[in-house]
Amino acid sequence: MSTSPTIVDAHAHLWDPAANDWYPGLRAFAEHAASPWLLDRHRYADYAAHHPGVTLAGLVHVSAATAPHAYLDEARWLEDELSAANVPAVTIGTVDPQLPAAELVAHLDQQAAHERFRGARVYGALEPDSPATPVLLDWLDERGLVFDLVASPGSLPAWVDVLAQRPGLSVVLEHLGTPHDVTPEGVAAWAASMREVAGSTDWVCKFSGLGMVLPSVTTDTVRPWLDGAVASWGWDRLLFGSNMPIDSLHVAHADLLRAIVPLVQSVASPDESARFFADNTRAAYRLPASA
Repeated sequence: MSTSPTIVDAHAHLWDPAANDWYPGLRAFAEHAASPWLLDRHRYADYAAHHPGVTLAGLVHVSAATAPHAYLDEARWLEDELSAANVPAVTIGTVDPQLPAAELVAHLDQQAAHERFRGARVYGALEPDSPATPVLLDWLDERGLVFDLVASPGSLPAWVDVLAQRPGLSVVLEHLGTPHDVTPEGVAAWAASMREVAGSTDWVCKFSGLGMVLPSVTTDTVRPWLDGAVASWGWDRLLFGSNMPIDSLHVAHADLLRAIVPLVQSVASPDESARFFADNTRAAYRLPASA
């Protein structure tokens, strides 16, 4: 790597499946992907050890609990787990969208009682027209919290329409809009979609998740995605996220950094690089100045 950057990771997961059986979705994913290492312990000490040549200065933990309502237990566990971290750390929780509205709100309230809580995402079970969607969005909007948006390429236009009704809500688009087609034609279509979304919203976007879709994550394979993301969002609206350990599906954490850090530093000014790797995430998630 060239100059050692400071990184505030916008998207990371911590877990210990052998100790806490909160992750049936992860188990199914690991089995389907023939990637049993995804079930290895990944607590803060394990995560922090994977940052050679960079300065880790904070992280945003995103819930991956999928056992019924286990996110409530996970939120309590994270308060203890992250209290041992030597960097500022905040959390994005989740909620069961099948719950009746009053119970859904109660579950969100329980998570919001933890001072690290900054917002919520729902992975794979929330659509723009889901009954839970206005309940969740209104709850977040009223409290000045963040909606971490998981959207497939096909659902993005509908999400833009729904979220336009709440112009004050902070929206962070996860994983570059979750592209699936990595052919040159697919990258071009994705880039066009990103330009449209970025041009019609004030959202910010996580530069994350490429380890889930690229069979090889290198400077060369990442370059067209960075070019398209910067052309759409600019350096002020992109947040670097490792998505570890999920992205270890195709790339080790250290190798992800070795691919992305020099690429960014080769095309960005020092100030732009600092925004991409740290400052934008601090601002979006209101990370404290110290642990």
